[in-house]
Amino acid sequence: MTVNVAILTNAYPYLPGEQFIEDEIGYWAARTDASVALLPALATGTPRSVPAGIAVDLDLARSAKAWRLWFMLLALCSAIFRRELGYLRRSRKMNLHTAARALLHTSKVLEQAAQLRRYARVYGPIDVAYCYWNETQACAALLAKEYGAVRKVVSRVHGFDLYEARRRDGYMPLKRQFIAGYDAIFALSREAQSYLQRTYGAPPGKIRISPLGVPLAGALARPSADGRLHIVSVSFCLRVKRLDKIVSAIGLLGQRHPDVGISWTHIGDGPLLDEIKALARVELGGLANVACTFAGDLPNAAVKAFYLGTPVDVLVNASESEGVPVSIMEAMSAGVPAVAPDVGGVSSLVSDRCGALLSPCPNGRDIAEAMAQVAFDDRRDDRRAQARQAIEAGFDAARNYQDFVASVVAIGASGDKQPAQAAPGAAYRTRQAARR
Repeated sequence: MTVNVAILTNAYPYLPGEQFIEDEIGYWAARTDASVALLPALATGTPRSVPAGIAVDLDLARSAKAWRLWFMLLALCSAIFRRELGYLRRSRKMNLHTAARALLHTSKVLEQAAQLRRYARVYGPIDVAYCYWNETQACAALLAKEYGAVRKVVSRVHGFDLYEARRRDGYMPLKRQFIAGYDAIFALSREAQSYLQRTYGAPPGKIRISPLGVPLAGALARPSADGRLHIVSVSFCLRVKRLDKIVSAIGLLGQRHPDVGISWTHIGDGPLLDEIKALARVELGGLANVACTFAGDLPNAAVKAFYLGTPVDVLVNASESEGVPVSIMEAMSAGVPAVAPDVGGVSSLVSDRCGALLSPCPNGRDIAEAMAQVAFDDRRDDRRAQARQAIEAGFDAARNYQDFVASVVAIGASGDKQPAQAAPGAAYRTRQAARR
């Protein structure tokens, strides 16, 4: 019997963001025992192409202002909101901002749960709702499960949707209320597993470790020729990424090695991009041997191609919070060693064998010394080889995503399964044909 899978995303296949699903979605399309529909919460960007056999349904992305107001009123009267206010008082996190966020998230959960129930009434019950983020959609799927619209609910958890320190007031709305309801939570590392248990009380038996992965690059990046050093960073420009420390480190490196031509390429945009550009002009503009390029946001395929078309010596990350960064995986897949702090699950990816693992809060000098060691010492070529081998061993997309998809399908097929009125994918295609 075919398993009906609904993949709940923030916006994918619409831009921007969630580019890492692009590597995973093909493994869903290859399953002959699953009918798969993507249900994004937002659909305002440009849609990306999806493989044949993957449906896209936009019902969850349609939300009229009147409905939003109605669910806000329902949220005010709901037990979910009252329980959340109780948690905020007990944890001493209660203030106007946290209370407002609790109300907003409750209203979203109620609305999205109603949308999932409506979806199930029209297209048949969902065997397994796979939530790419452990956010409001995941809570909504659990609420819809109580009404029989969804049989099983699984969720990935990454970084922004896991670590409370990354949120204002250290507050992650509703997570503690719903954490025990999942059929499985897929964490990226053992560190994330431990954090889920000690912070939110997640049942240990429901947590599975399932790293993300990247396709193995078909070729390896080249190191720079003698007398050159090319440093790359890839991230959204936010405070948590600590890009100012990278600027400081490159400045120190340029001062200490005036005979080396240093180029820094940053890939990614974000609200602090202009601020980082200005900082680079001030701190690096006086160094004749240092050049900076801000490439902006690039498609996932373009980033992968960049490593193969340009000599790259080191990938640097300075974040104060991470999951297990796919940006580092992509560089290491091409044989580029990484310098990164020991935060989140980074240590499961980066080590001194294939780069340099820094302290959780390195300063510019620490980063500069690590980059110099990785790029200049006698182990340079060995580190590049070890970087690729680390990806082959633990972060190969072909193995990790096949295993993950098989696990989710097995969860959806387990237990008593009611015959579906129609598979989500089939229902979508039928509806689209009728519209034409």
